Amino acid sequence: MKTIRALTIAAALAAPLCWLSHPLWEVDDARYAQIPRTMLSTGDWATPRLNGFDYVEKPPLWYWLAAASYKAFGVTEGAARLPLALLSLLTAAGIWWLGSWLFPGSDQAAGPVVFSTSLMVLVLSHLITLDMALTAFLLWCTAMILRALARPEDAAWAGPLAWVFAGLAFLSKGLVALLFPVAWSVALVALFPALRRGWRGLLGPAGPLLFVVIAAPWFAAMEDRHPGFLRFFFVEQHFQRFLTPKYNRPAPWYFYAGVLTAGLLPWTSAALAGLARAWRDARAPAREWRGAALALWAVGVIAFFSVSRSKLATYILPAFPHLGLLAARALQEHPPRWSRRLAAALGAVLLAGACAAWLAGWGAAAALLPAKARLPDPALGPWAGGASAALGLGLLWWRRRPAGWIGPALGSLAACGLAFTGMARVETFVSAKALGLSIAARARPGDLVYSYGTFLHGLPFYAGRRVDRMVYWVGELHYALRDPANEDRFGDDNTIRSLPLRGRTVFVALRRSEAAYFRTLVRPEHLVSYEPFGRWMLAEVSHSPPRGGGE
Repeated sequence: MKTIRALTIAAALAAPLCWLSHPLWEVDDARYAQIPRTMLSTGDWATPRLNGFDYVEKPPLWYWLAAASYKAFGVTEGAARLPLALLSLLTAAGIWWLGSWLFPGSDQAAGPVVFSTSLMVLVLSHLITLDMALTAFLLWCTAMILRALARPEDAAWAGPLAWVFAGLAFLSKGLVALLFPVAWSVALVALFPALRRGWRGLLGPAGPLLFVVIAAPWFAAMEDRHPGFLRFFFVEQHFQRFLTPKYNRPAPWYFYAGVLTAGLLPWTSAALAGLARAWRDARAPAREWRGAALALWAVGVIAFFSVSRSKLATYILPAFPHLGLLAARALQEHPPRWSRRLAAALGAVLLAGACAAWLAGWGAAAALLPAKARLPDPALGPWAGGASAALGLGLLWWRRRPAGWIGPALGSLAACGLAFTGMARVETFVSAKALGLSIAARARPGDLVYSYGTFLHGLPFYAGRRVDRMVYWVGELHYALRDPANEDRFGDDNTIRSLPLRGRTVFVALRRSEAAYFRTLVRPEHLVSYEPFGRWMLAEVSHSPPRGGGE
């Protein structure tokens, strides 16, 4: 059993380092791989750029990490994701360190394993977003805050380090990196008298000074280069994003209930049991604060984004390390009956989903599914079914042996491996790699690349050239759009009607759903080829005679 336990721990910690070189997926994965590539090629490490536009919506720390990885290992998908894997491991290390002194005598491996094998973490340690960097640094920030509050004798080093990690988190995602720790610290001091002795250690001058030294220079440089940047970054990208539907990411207030249920698998019921215990302990006469502090952080993060007018599933990732520690604590006791029943119910649902996926893969259920729900490739069905079955069996194993974590962890790792193996079969439905490489092989100097109705963020990475005109797409390029110098980079139907351009071939990437309408905008004799790439089409428009091709 000790050997199986050791192998499970090793596999959980190694998982972020596996499958790093799979194609860049749309959208964020490709975007946050391309921006640092441009940073490295231009030598400008201050202003991030996307497709030749200034892209100042996010701070630069991730771009610096990925650009450094490119410089060290070359420009590849694996090098793009290597910092992401290391940040995931940094988070696991922080969970181990925090648990080692917060809950001495417990199984210290359980927390890192629970975090590393949660479904959302397994996915986001292989798909680039800025949330993993934010999560890693905020975890270490909160760990240092707790250390300073709980052990005032250590505040001389823990307090300043908390500010250092807050500064790194600020350079990863922005204002929430300061808002969350400050609000959480104030709540802890107000609610738990046992933690009030250490608050002065957090307010010494060294900590805030370190925060300013880390976080301020880039913002000052950007305001100097781009007057009005601070207003755009803080007012538009923070307050308007939170308070208004400007960025068109609406969802009901209960959106994250579903995200947590799925994202915490196979540990959903264990995390809920951990939250329940933390609540009971905090209400007891002894006012036990350890579990309550973790629960307060997780609930605060989830509540903040639940009332936001802009919601994405990845936003609540900073709650997962603390929920992982609570789940690990619950796993080492005899969990309440309701949590075991919930685990069994979730396992049964996953097994039913596995059966449905297998049937869909064989074509037996294809006629019963709506078009949007059908698998892009029926052969993906067995892989999706296998992943669901692995998770379901892991949950049922925990239902029978609720004091252990090996079975669910192995089930989650197996599910992740099956899922990524299966997704390789539908690469053209999630990645612009094939389309971009086709342009790279066919385009000549002077040819142009357009996008119509969409922008494939991985296209510049694989085509080795920018998209010259973006028709009916702005996305997050609001800052670039307001610059008059970029006016000719955007367009409408007349941009397509003006094709072909004498002496130049224009390659146009578009969605397959818009293919029929697009063909009405271009005279047939100028449509040299029209090829499908999964969800997208690539049109080649030129004065040259047609070479063939079609749908």
